[in-house]
Amino acid sequence: MTDSARQPLFAAILAVMRPIAATLLRFGVGYREFSDICKTAFVDAASEEFGVRGRQTNISRIAAMTGLTRKEVRRIKSLALVTTLPSAASYSAPAEVLHVWHADQRFCSETGTPHPLHFDSGPASFSVLVSSCAGDIPPGAIRAELKRVGAVIEDADGRLVVQRRYYVPVDAGDRLLQGLLFGLRPVAQTVAHNTKPISADERRFQRVVQSRLIPVARQYEVEQCLRKRMGDLSEEVDDYFTEIESASGSDEVMTLGIGLYYYEDGVPDAEGTKESQAS
Repeated sequence: MTDSARQPLFAAILAVMRPIAATLLRFGVGYREFSDICKTAFVDAASEEFGVRGRQTNISRIAAMTGLTRKEVRRIKSLALVTTLPSAASYSAPAEVLHVWHADQRFCSETGTPHPLHFDSGPASFSVLVSSCAGDIPPGAIRAELKRVGAVIEDADGRLVVQRRYYVPVDAGDRLLQGLLFGLRPVAQTVAHNTKPISADERRFQRVVQSRLIPVARQYEVEQCLRKRMGDLSEEVDDYFTEIESASGSDEVMTLGIGLYYYEDGVPDAEGTKESQAS
């Protein structure tokens, strides 16, 4: 890539990094810590994705590709950063429990209305629900978390009653981890896939629809309308996934999904346009 072609790329990376840097500073993560994380990502990518005949890349080639010294590559490889990263399962488990509660007819009606469940009484208890989809996480921990965020309550009979379909963490730190794991990471994976030397048919759907002509006075109205439409679509997709899951008899499964999000740029554009950008 030529120097002139790199400038727009660097500007785009900077634009992406600014809100990330602001968020990390808010949580007390400084440049030195972030630098080691970035170096680890570069070393891992060079090692795993650019090896020859299925073998990991050697240290000299990693150094040449990343611009790090061989000594620094060895130091990064000796760090235990990867083993200390949060498990995606621990942050998706409450969401998965709510999903199954709305999908598995042991725990809901034919129309997807979740039944009130006793914690550990009967063949369709909350404990059975958790054990069916949350791995080895204790049912008590899932119950406490879902109650903490207001997703479930206990009725007068001590049964757990669903209040909403989706899990939204209350704690800002948990929301950050959820956003990184299930927001930024899937988007980054899609961008990385779509920039590989592949055919147009192999590219994954990636689209942003935006308008630069929304009157400021109508911002709240538009936001609320889009919030409802995205909520309706997410539930429609969730129902579709439920149909596929219930009809499948295969033990070989994978994770896939879509991402929906609302954003405001905050940077006025004098020309003003309505755009749909896709890959």
